[in-house]
Amino acid sequence: MSVSTRSEFVDFIVPLRERLDLYDRTKPSSDQPRNDAADIAKAIPQGFIDAMSVREQVFVGEQGVPIENEFDEDDQRSFHWVAFASVPAKHSSQASSIVDNHGRTKRHISNSTKMPIGTIRLVPPPHPPHPTAGSRHAIDALEGDLRKDGITVHDGQEGYVKLGRLAVIPEFRKAGISKLLIDMALAFARNNPYQVMPGWDPAKLESLRLQSDRAVTIDWKGLVLIHAQVGVQKVWRKYGFETDKSMGSWDEEGIEHVGMWRKLDISAGRRKSKVWLGGMGSPLGSP
Repeated sequence: MSVSTRSEFVDFIVPLRERLDLYDRTKPSSDQPRNDAADIAKAIPQGFIDAMSVREQVFVGEQGVPIENEFDEDDQRSFHWVAFASVPAKHSSQASSIVDNHGRTKRHISNSTKMPIGTIRLVPPPHPPHPTAGSRHAIDALEGDLRKDGITVHDGQEGYVKLGRLAVIPEFRKAGISKLLIDMALAFARNNPYQVMPGWDPAKLESLRLQSDRAVTIDWKGLVLIHAQVGVQKVWRKYGFETDKSMGSWDEEGIEHVGMWRKLDISAGRRKSKVWLGGMGSPLGSP
């Protein structure tokens, strides 16, 4: 996949699907024996391990989320971004360069290394129903008391993507890393609307159709949701998200959350998309 959301200090990870079957959610990212023993071609990419290390530091270490709840079923189908910083290596060589037999410097050895400092993920549709106001859930409300009534912004029919797991380690929280990650994720979704759709596997597509009212809630037209901690609503408003008061608030892992929405203009991305099946239209549209 050719995208413009990868740089020297940001890694972009496409949905890993079955490769994440190797990940043991009960263990930290630094202790994954099944993955360590796997063939390198089938092992989990280091970028995802780096993303999990940041999430563990912030959500598990700082906010008390149980480690077994931090990795969830959405990780397999999500797009992930990981930001890095160049920091001095802990065990750098005493020599900073290689010198030839004539005393001339040939090349320098870097005494720095890339350290993961921030991450975010984007989850394609479909999604479970929204949480009921006043309810209590494990992180991301994948089960429990889910609402059956409507809300103001979302009619229950339009598909939406979900932005979440935004985390930056403490030392870099005033360095613009959150903005970098949010901007990259939204730009990718805006410019690649059909790439954030579910995979094209026929069996999976038919299953999603049955779960989502004949695919009405799978096709995506630019709607983005976040489950924001109440205390950071002001931060998300800077990026165009507005709180949906009709959703109320609910508890995720002991932290009060609200729903916030933004609508992206994806018309240009639709026109430029190469995943349009020869002009036949979206394969996710209702028959």
